[in-house]
Amino acid sequence: MGAQPLLPIGLGSFMSKRHYAGLLAALLVVGLSLLHPTSAGATSVDRLSFCDLEGQPGETLQVEVSLEGTDPEERSGYWYTHYKEVEGDNERMDITSWITIEPESYTIKQDETKVFTIKVKIPQDAEPGLWGAKSEEAGKKGHSDERRTYIVFKDAITGGNVYSGLLIPASVKVPGKPSLWAPLVKLVKENILVTVLVIVIILLLALLVPRRVRRKAPSP
Repeated sequence: MGAQPLLPIGLGSFMSKRHYAGLLAALLVVGLSLLHPTSAGATSVDRLSFCDLEGQPGETLQVEVSLEGTDPEERSGYWYTHYKEVEGDNERMDITSWITIEPESYTIKQDETKVFTIKVKIPQDAEPGLWGAKSEEAGKKGHSDERRTYIVFKDAITGGNVYSGLLIPASVKVPGKPSLWAPLVKLVKENILVTVLVIVIILLLALLVPRRVRRKAPSP
């Protein structure tokens, strides 16, 4: 059912005193809740998606994720991977075996931040294309139907058994076979300042050397 429209003030004559009393009580509760908001025990995470990963077959990708304790009480938890199986999916959708999280378990206190390392080892025989999701847009809001592989954390108050957590979608794009120039291009990008300096030095030498040669040349 859709939400019922609120009655305008002009229709107040149709409402009984009991209805007015109920409305005032509800407004009072809402007002108090705004003045004294309740905080739900949880753990915040700094990344909500790992769907922007890219690497070659045989490469191990390494990224970090941070958890921050927001509950007044200490929480204990753990990391794991999850595959959401959907009928009609192919073998590309499940990459849970590629992923490891270090450390896997943890305890965390309020205002404490802990960093975890996510390692994704791409198999040598991985073919080009997208792995772990149906679309490269899977990490964006509104594309949950395209997600298949997840990195998950769950935690609870230490000693408790009521867990909360989050499913973080993960996917990897494996590009086609790199060209022979790919390593050189990568080296240049990683050392752009050095590359620029080398080019400048070469240009200066190219300009200065001919002048010196002309000066040394014997006059006719």
